[in-house]
Amino acid sequence: MESQKKYLSRKGFKITAMVILMVLILLFIFAKYKHISPLSWNMHSKINQAVFGNEAIEGYDPVAYFKQAKAVKGEKTNSYIWNNATWYFLSPENINLFKNDPDKYAPQFGGYCSFAVSKGFTAKIDPFAWIIIDGRLYLFNDESFKNKWIEDERENLEKDKSNWPGIY
Repeated sequence: MESQKKYLSRKGFKITAMVILMVLILLFIFAKYKHISPLSWNMHSKINQAVFGNEAIEGYDPVAYFKQAKAVKGEKTNSYIWNNATWYFLSPENINLFKNDPDKYAPQFGGYCSFAVSKGFTAKIDPFAWIIIDGRLYLFNDESFKNKWIEDERENLEKDKSNWPGIY
């Protein structure tokens, strides 16, 4: 009887440990897919890229936000590598504008969600949730996070700048 209790106790422990391990693995996969990580861990790339590739801002043309005032998917035939990420553009003209002044056209905070950066994290973006302020492009996870960030824009921008390592 005593050995049976020990066996059940060990079996319960193993099951609990396996469940905890599975939950941690699933959390890691979710965080990796959503690009969520604390900035203090310094585990993010300089540029927000696709999970399985090096495509910047989900293939959208950063220059189009300025020239056309909307999110426009770039063409694979119009690509340029900058900061170890592949950027796609609508036209060769947009590539040249970007090449001549990438800091002007590249989204702030590596193209991660500006709201998340203000909270000390990185997060995936929706290319359609964006704003240009003082000639700088800011991207967001979705419209609701963009609206929350805008509610206290100046304070959030200061938090972004202090949280984003080595940029400001």
